[in-house]
Amino acid sequence: MRSTPWQMQPEQFAAYHRQLRFGYHKWDSYVEGRLRLLPESLVLTAAEHDQIVGLTERLAEILRGIERRLKSQPAALSRLGIPPAVQAWIGREPERDWQLARYDFFRTPDGRWQVCEFNEDVPGGFNEILSATRLLQPHHGQFRWVDDFGPRLLQALPDRGRIALLYATGYAEDLQHMVVLQSLLRERGQDSVLCSPRHLRRTWRGFSACGQNVVAGVRFYPGEWFGLLENRRDWQAAVSHWPMLNPLTRLITQSKAIFAEWHEPGVVNADDAEFLRRVAPETWRVSQRQSDEPFWQNVAEQREAWVLKQNFGRMGDNVVMGRLVSPAQWAAALAEARLRPADWVVQQCFDVAPLEFAAGKQYPAVGAYLINGRFVGYYSRVAPEPFLTHQAIYVPTVIEAD
Repeated sequence: MRSTPWQMQPEQFAAYHRQLRFGYHKWDSYVEGRLRLLPESLVLTAAEHDQIVGLTERLAEILRGIERRLKSQPAALSRLGIPPAVQAWIGREPERDWQLARYDFFRTPDGRWQVCEFNEDVPGGFNEILSATRLLQPHHGQFRWVDDFGPRLLQALPDRGRIALLYATGYAEDLQHMVVLQSLLRERGQDSVLCSPRHLRRTWRGFSACGQNVVAGVRFYPGEWFGLLENRRDWQAAVSHWPMLNPLTRLITQSKAIFAEWHEPGVVNADDAEFLRRVAPETWRVSQRQSDEPFWQNVAEQREAWVLKQNFGRMGDNVVMGRLVSPAQWAAALAEARLRPADWVVQQCFDVAPLEFAAGKQYPAVGAYLINGRFVGYYSRVAPEPFLTHQAIYVPTVIEAD
């Protein structure tokens, strides 16, 4: 893996940025007053690309098996931190392959790929992946692009009838994802409606949103919030009869605690358990080790070796890396986690190999998108520290030509 600059003049970069913002609705290209784009790309070798595709699709297959085993087990769903009201709805959902996910891979100094969480619930990056090939391929003619996101997403949705695009309406960064999907549906002549899950209603004809009949939905609204909705009766019917991408069952693998759950007897077979040990860091639910004082003494004293994560934190929120905070901050984070042990996990920290860019040393996360279990393209980011948040910088991913 290496970096490469775009073959682009300043005025061309400015034109690209305008098209990304206004043609593909990337409204948060500036975060806290700083541009979060680099005129550079990640370059994977063909072998690295094949590795990531293989890891991604095998992980997806394993995770679907875990979901099937756990979705009817209330005790397991509670261990994952899923609210009781949502647990009941997950139990009512039919088996569906519908999935839109992103797994972020980090390269370690010894050349291994590691994944430390799964973006199975509301994975972002639609704007960038849909725009990358169309806007940047002329500046990267010597490389190979992989971009099946748009066609495969359309194939996954019904091609007749109106689609509800469900999002948290208080967040413009969520709206931009839904608007770009609305444009994609419009390109094939299909109607959609932008709405909150609160707008869904059951009618004698099926389901409606904002007074318009809808045949299916795309959810960009955190699943753990569904238990707070006022229209719970409508959703009790919808989870059983109305297809939605992603179904609430995806909360099982969105939870950070899934990394501890697959060590429980009967959750995965021996071959899959060995594979998961190779690609994922060791993780414990805080509640598992609550009474183990020698364990906590080690975690407190060896903070650089550990990470604290809330089960349903998003975009780096409620993630505390011991090596990036002071001893006092680490002690406070541990105390908070032990006060609410059901909400937190503690995970072993692994080293991430930095990569040199023209802008300086950066730590990359190679994001692999899946639709219905199959790899469809990349959404990668870099940061000056091995910890990605909403401030991370988007970089396209290309592959060495054969």
